[in-house]
Amino acid sequence: MLQLFGPGARLCDGVDRREFLRVGGLALGGLSLPGLLRAKSPAAGQKRTRAKSIIQLYMWGGPSQLETFDLKPNAPDGIRGDFRPIDTRVPGVRICEHLPRLAKMTDRFAILRSVTHTGTNHGTSAYHMLTGHIHFAPGTLRHPSPNDYPSVGCAVGKYGRQPADVPACVALPGVLVDGDGGEVPGQGPGLLGQRWAPFRVEGDPSQPDFSIDTLTLPADLNRRRLNGRMRLQSALERHGEQLARLPDAAQMDSHYERAFRLLQSERAQRAFDLSSEPEKSRERFGSHYFGQSCILARRLVEAGVPLVTVYWGRGAPGAPGNWDTHGNNCETLKNSLLPVFEQAYTALLDDLHQRGLLDDTLVMWFGEFGRTPRINKNAGRDHWGFCQSVLMAGAGGRGGQVYGSSDGSAAYAAELPVSPDDLAATVFDSLGVQLDQEIHDAQGRPLPLCRGKPITGLF
Repeated sequence: MLQLFGPGARLCDGVDRREFLRVGGLALGGLSLPGLLRAKSPAAGQKRTRAKSIIQLYMWGGPSQLETFDLKPNAPDGIRGDFRPIDTRVPGVRICEHLPRLAKMTDRFAILRSVTHTGTNHGTSAYHMLTGHIHFAPGTLRHPSPNDYPSVGCAVGKYGRQPADVPACVALPGVLVDGDGGEVPGQGPGLLGQRWAPFRVEGDPSQPDFSIDTLTLPADLNRRRLNGRMRLQSALERHGEQLARLPDAAQMDSHYERAFRLLQSERAQRAFDLSSEPEKSRERFGSHYFGQSCILARRLVEAGVPLVTVYWGRGAPGAPGNWDTHGNNCETLKNSLLPVFEQAYTALLDDLHQRGLLDDTLVMWFGEFGRTPRINKNAGRDHWGFCQSVLMAGAGGRGGQVYGSSDGSAAYAAELPVSPDDLAATVFDSLGVQLDQEIHDAQGRPLPLCRGKPITGLF
């Protein structure tokens, strides 16, 4: 998996970030940048796209639907929370009183109140939401496996549009990890293989010294030496009778050429250069890592990246905590989580709208599940996959609508249930990815890329 780190970051084996991306380290048989950017020609008759790009805003821990977008003021004590709903710009649509900025722009996004699945564990529920497939062995503390379905982003990287000078799929600003410190499944390429891993950028973009200087050539590598290494690598890739027999072996040279072009791409350099963003613009998003990651996401889709995932994750630098509010749920939401989320989200929608990008960009906000209807003894709510709220904006979606509904305690979907499979299908459909694609496992058996159905009622 290719990762780009801000200054001072090191890989788990202690290798310095500059050494990791040195051109001479792109090795045959290992993960490589050209593998990540490898092109796939669009299928004949590929459908018209609704969106050019997707931004996924993922809230690790699981936001409470009852304290955000599906309040139940008439529910009995023990279910009804402390917050009250307020009117919004759209008559009849009410949301949490601690989201006043969002209340003024509900005409720009849709609220899905009937997203549902059966998971209650963080890891495998996240897997379902990020891949559109139920984990093959649901349970606690599951970690990535070659048998996993790919994340939606990785699948878009393989089957969707391939930009020339920027990655097809970017994940930032860190990797989701579970309670044992291990990586949460569903963020990687799984069955597709590491060549389709996301382009990961790790570091805190809110810090003054944050940069992606690993996209530049090492100081001791000039253009002449770079071209020489390209020719050497191409020769190595062509060497060997077995490799030559592979169906795509003849295309390897062009993939390496594209990879090296990314290292020299001015468009990629500009997109990742947050220091060039006006200070007033950065202030609008907030000085925290989530807000600055949202700016970076906007810059990336503006540069042509098809899919960007921003993780609000456990242990991320500068994080105001995660959304796993087992205790002091309302206090944590009011004082920490909601203000940070609202500032960044409203600024992102405004920015995309002002730049003329919102019509071509689908922005999704979600977590792995919702929270239990009943408040626990610690004034918190526990894991609950059976009902959660998801936001969708842009890409031709009809803002101001509430899609689906929950029952009287926001415990179960009552109307128009939406599964994670359907959310994945909506992403694929929006980007023009054929839903009947097949993925093959290690034994060569065909598996469906997607089992869900696009939520056409949103558009």
